[in-house]
Amino acid sequence: MKGGELGMLRIDGVSVNDNRRDLTRTFREGEMSEMLRMRDETIVEYQHNLDEMAFNLAAQVNKLHATGTGINSAKDMMKSTFGLNSEALNQPLPFLKDGIFQLHLVDPHNEILETYELEIQSGVDTLPDIVNRLNQTVNDPGLLQASIEADGSMLLQSGHDYKFIFGEDQSGVTQVLGLNSFFDTLKGAEDLHLSQQIRENPNNISTGKDLVPGDNRVALEIAKLQTRPTMRDETMTFDEYYNGVLTGMGLKIQRNKTDQAHQESMVRQFKEIRSSISAVNMDEELTDMMQYQKAYEASARFINTVDEMMETVINM
Repeated sequence: MKGGELGMLRIDGVSVNDNRRDLTRTFREGEMSEMLRMRDETIVEYQHNLDEMAFNLAAQVNKLHATGTGINSAKDMMKSTFGLNSEALNQPLPFLKDGIFQLHLVDPHNEILETYELEIQSGVDTLPDIVNRLNQTVNDPGLLQASIEADGSMLLQSGHDYKFIFGEDQSGVTQVLGLNSFFDTLKGAEDLHLSQQIRENPNNISTGKDLVPGDNRVALEIAKLQTRPTMRDETMTFDEYYNGVLTGMGLKIQRNKTDQAHQESMVRQFKEIRSSISAVNMDEELTDMMQYQKAYEASARFINTVDEMMETVINM
């Protein structure tokens, strides 16, 4: 391949004799062109649509689930799902919002003893900043301590006879790091799956708030996501977005079928026109043959008569 027009590549075909031929236009037209467009544009577009819906679904559910509680939500240790490399550790965490992030310390009877609140600044705070600020706020490793593991993840660990739960999170720290999440995904629809803690024990599912027995507020809010505008700047529901993708696909299929039928009709008409011009009419050809045959017979008799007359004159 060689550089050709702006934004395009020129494709050269090379034979066994090293003869080169420009095949660029061959790949821009006909069936091959449409197959390449299908692979590189159409399918990729639908993959992006599905990824967008998967990312949004995971984000909306995790946002509600992370700050909720269930039967087994109080933890003495929790590690974030996502880790950061050495370069990312020194940069502000992406996707954060300005707001507060709360952690509740609870006793063995699931009673909230203390609430630790951090003010998060988007575009400023790094993971080490948040870890250090949390440790300074707690100010007692025997109660609760945060640390950064070798893989760049954050580890939260409470002291003996203490556990913790997450409170209000306006900043999105829990979503960015993958703390107490319901879904995990990095690539979208390709790797969307339940978090490890949910797969290991369904009792880790958050259904309510603040360890209140029988509370189902979080579960109800998650159920409402199906009919709540959350897609495309909160202008469409999941159902509307998905149905829109399917409708667009159906319209493209119908349009392509219509175009195909139109093109096939044109091809048939052109073939009929060509046949009408170049085809042989057997009746006309037989009539012409009979005329030529009669003309030949008449010419033969005329020549034979002239020959006999000349012979008679010569013999006189």
